[in-house]
Amino acid sequence: MAAPENAAPVMPSGEHAGMHIAAMTHFGRAPFMEVALVGGHLYLDVMRAFVTLFRDGGYLTANASIIEINGPIGVMRQDLRRWLLATSGEAG
Repeated sequence: MAAPENAAPVMPSGEHAGMHIAAMTHFGRAPFMEVALVGGHLYLDVMRAFVTLFRDGGYLTANASIIEINGPIGVMRQDLRRWLLATSGEAG
């Protein structure tokens, strides 16, 4: 019996999160000043490593504000929404 075909889209070969971060920061000319890391503890471990690399690469300012959001999915969504509204100045 053959394995079922994977219907999920696959990231093109060679594509990396760093490519997207680089483009979003205009290749370091406009580094991020605020970052939210959202996910489970294992994902947060990986994201923390990326933060170090992105800071070293100039994609984050040296004193960038880093917030970690972790917990049940519903709580994380609420906390992320609050963070997004606060950073956009729309929090009430």
